[in-house]
Amino acid sequence: MYFDCHSHTVNSDGKFTVEELCAAAYEKGMPGLTITDHCDMNFYHERDHYNRIRKCIDEIYEQKEKYAGKMEILCGVEMGEYLYDPENADKVLAFPGYDCILNSVHLVPEARFEQPYNRIPFSEDGSDEEITDYLEKYLDLLDRTVDSFDFDVLAHISCPVRYITGLHERKADMMQFEPMVRKILQKIIDRNIALEINSGGLNPRFHFCNVQNEEIFSLYKSMGGTLVTLGSDAHRTVGLCHGFETNVELLKKLGFTHYHYFKNRKPVAVEL
Repeated sequence: MYFDCHSHTVNSDGKFTVEELCAAAYEKGMPGLTITDHCDMNFYHERDHYNRIRKCIDEIYEQKEKYAGKMEILCGVEMGEYLYDPENADKVLAFPGYDCILNSVHLVPEARFEQPYNRIPFSEDGSDEEITDYLEKYLDLLDRTVDSFDFDVLAHISCPVRYITGLHERKADMMQFEPMVRKILQKIIDRNIALEINSGGLNPRFHFCNVQNEEIFSLYKSMGGTLVTLGSDAHRTVGLCHGFETNVELLKKLGFTHYHYFKNRKPVAVEL
């Protein structure tokens, strides 16, 4: 089994409590789990993220003590849309006790579509040109977000493709913007930030869409990137470590020898 570095509980949009997620991880024989509930700044006040993340941290530390010596339970957060509200984002990031901070983008205000990409009905709305424009604006925003704060892992870089192609069956090619992708990858390599290989698209809902992982991780490896984390993006207990075997085989094929998890915000290498 593997260390899952990306999971969600009822403290954001997951379906299970911290306690239930940890119990499921232990039953699966996982060596460790990082809980990274969403703090999407476009929903900061609506979803009371400040208090919910603080509550989540307390619950994680309770489980950390419970499973001490049996399994690593680590504390994280998925910071989304940091640039939407940096002042309040920094208040959440200032909480003590994080092992790992993920950086992600789910909403592209500059694009025509006003919703997060998991809510946009791409199968019904948007020309091919608008979808291409959306991806370009997404990468531009992601690039600016990478520059904006201190984090440990760049999460699901190609996640919009999971929905555009995997769910709505529209053509989307992130690598048509290879110079932009390369620029982002170079920045995280230079700052010793890890790149997450996310297995959230590897289920029937998304037509088993592996969201261009091979192209992106091949490029990352060729550029000298070595820090990789495995993330299921699980919102239910059944999703923990789902699809990891597929992504581990891909990483091995590309020449990676280790994956990593973060503890006390430092990478820990694990042989693949």
